[in-house]
This record gives sequence, C-alpha cells and structure tokens, in this order.
Amino acid sequence: MSPSSGNELRRDPLLGFQVVIAEGRDSRPQQWKSSPTAPSAMRCPFCGGHEDATPHERLALPQGLNRQSDQEPWEVRVMPNFYPSLSPHFPDAAPTVASPFYEADAASGIQEVIVESPRHVRSFAQLPEQNAILTFQAYQMRLNAIRDQGRCRYVQLFKNNGPAAGASLEHSHSQLMATRHVPPIIEQELAASEAYLQRTNQSFWSDLIASELAAQERIVHADDQLVAFCPYASRTPFEVTILPRHHQADFGQANSTLLEQLALLLRSILARVEKALNFPAYNYLIHTLPFDTFSTDHYHWHVEVLPRVTVRAGFEWGTGLYVNPLSPERAARILRESL
Repeated sequence: MSPSSGNELRRDPLLGFQVVIAEGRDSRPQQWKSSPTAPSAMRCPFCGGHEDATPHERLALPQGLNRQSDQEPWEVRVMPNFYPSLSPHFPDAAPTVASPFYEADAASGIQEVIVESPRHVRSFAQLPEQNAILTFQAYQMRLNAIRDQGRCRYVQLFKNNGPAAGASLEHSHSQLMATRHVPPIIEQELAASEAYLQRTNQSFWSDLIASELAAQERIVHADDQLVAFCPYASRTPFEVTILPRHHQADFGQANSTLLEQLALLLRSILARVEKALNFPAYNYLIHTLPFDTFSTDHYHWHVEVLPRVTVRAGFEWGTGLYVNPLSPERAARILRESL
C-alpha cells in the first residue's frame, strides 16, 4: 500500500484482530519523534558497585569470573524483582469461585529483572555486542531453570524501555514473569496455529515467512537464520516481528549461534527505530511454547518490537480496533534505508 492509496482496514492473519491503517497524504514520521528525557541524577541501583541496593542475584554472566555473589565484576545480572506483581508463594488451593460471574485465584509466579550492563546504558541498542548476547543467554538460562523447577507453565520475557513503555528506571533492563497459567494470547496463538495446520497441512509461521519474503515490501532484514518484518496488520508505527527461518517452537531450545544472531539483529533494529523516532519508548517481548505443550509442529517462537509512539483513545477502546497512522510497508522501507 502506498501512502497515497487511501486508508485500509486490515485483519491480522493469525489472531484476526483488526487495524485501521490511516496514513494521510502529508504524514511524516517526524510527527511521532520523541523528546528524550534528561538522565536521572538518582543513585541507580542497577549500576555496577551498587549491588547492595538490589535483592540477591540469581545469575551473573559471564560465568567463571573470580568474583563473589552480589559483587563486581559482571556484565549481565539477574535478580528477583524488588516490587513484584506476582507472589512467590504457590498455594495448593483451587481457584475461589464466588459465583458464576466471579472467579479468583492466587497471582503466584516468579518475577525477575535482567540488568543488561553494569554501566548506565539507557537502551538495548546502546549495549556493546557482548552484553546484548549475554542478555539473551541469560533469558534462555533462566527460562530453562524455571522450567526445571516445575511450578510454572509459562515464562514471559519482555523489556519496557522508557516511562511510556512502563519502565520505572532508565538503566537498560529486561524482565521475566513466570506464571502458573498460560496467558490468553499464547493460548490464542497456539489454537490458531494448530487450526491452520489442520486446515492446510502447513505451518502458519512457515507460510507467513514465505509470503513476506515473496512480497519483500515489509521485510526489514532476512538472512539464513532469521527474518524481520513489519507485520501486515501492524498495531503501531514501526512494529517489527522477528522469526526464526527454520521451525522451532521453544525459545529455550535455540542454539547459541541463533541466540547470538538474534541478539545482534534486535540491537540493530532498535537502533534503526531510535534513529527514525529519536529514541522513543518501546517494548519488546518473546512469545514461546508453554512448558507443558508438547505438540510443536504448528508453532514458532518469535520476538515482537512495539514502539510506543501512539496511544489508544476512545475509538480504540470502544471498538477493540487499533489505529496505525503509518503503513508497515513505509515503516519497513524507512528501517531498511536507515541501516
């Protein structure tokens, strides 16, 4: 779709949500550029040398350094979240059912913070290559360790960068939240992927990759292992999805070479987004297979990048639709050219 060809109502090919692509003739990406906040003067608990200000670490990388726990040197450090949304207590009681309308259960789980550098870096794109790679190694190591504990069914890995994306500290960090229940959106992805496989005898994700590579107009990057593109029904300007080229359902099983390529590709894409939008707030997240799901033929783990440059207003809340003022085709072209 060219910017002058009119607005479109697009449907996501997997989940079916709808997006209004409402790009005007005179729209310019500059209108969504952010005004970065000034660096904070507070004592940052995530900086090296301030380990006494955080809970005791659960992992520090690289391993094998001659160090004591909660002491320098380290490059990536994982610790419990000091203000968790999930309780670390796992009761045996069944959900409380007060009536046919109301049901409650304990919000139990594991919540951790992954600090991506001992230096006061403000974005994943600004990390040295080593730290980006170690961050993804930490993601996988903690995901697999929690799997082995057997108390949770799903781990959500995500990053909030900037206040508009939900970050309370500017020092670059990610989070992990492990839950006893599979989140609804993951259940929806699994069900839709499986239905597609039963209907077509093909993998939705493999067909999606083939379709995007054939079209080329939304591709941001493609190599022998990974493909990155702006989704056809992008919910926000410069939304990007990253998928492994070859079938793999469980992020915890990705090999070290693929993890390294993924970390560096994400770092590159975020640098391009920051160049286009003057360091916007953003989220990224990793969707992967639940621990107790063994039928994997129909699913791919994937990374979603969501710049936070628009807000959901009355129309969006009232209808459940998204409104995106920049076509994904144009966004992909800008990101390709910014390399």
